[in-house]
Amino acid sequence: MIEQLVAGKIGVPVSEMPLIRDGAITGWKPATVSKAGGSLWLVAFTTKELASAFCDSDPDYGFYIDVETQWVLRAMPEQHGIVFDLGSESMFAWSAQGLAKYKKDVLGWA
Repeated sequence: MIEQLVAGKIGVPVSEMPLIRDGAITGWKPATVSKAGGSLWLVAFTTKELASAFCDSDPDYGFYIDVETQWVLRAMPEQHGIVFDLGSESMFAWSAQGLAKYKKDVLGWA
């Protein structure tokens, strides 16, 4: 499951159009949540239907963008985890520590 997720694309709700230079995203304001303990999480969705439902329910995020999961993994701050499909039965949380380990051990990223 993780290999397919990392090899594919995800929908990330954003509050405004991303900044794009030379065909690449150079800045964006994605949806994030935090837990009571202070951990930070990027919100992402594996289906268009779930991403659309989130955007319909939260006026701060009127739309989402489809991005390659690997780009997200490279772009996000080290202290953030990712929560996939927030609020659904298929919700999956990938902690910042788990992401760092996967990027190092599986993807070979330093």
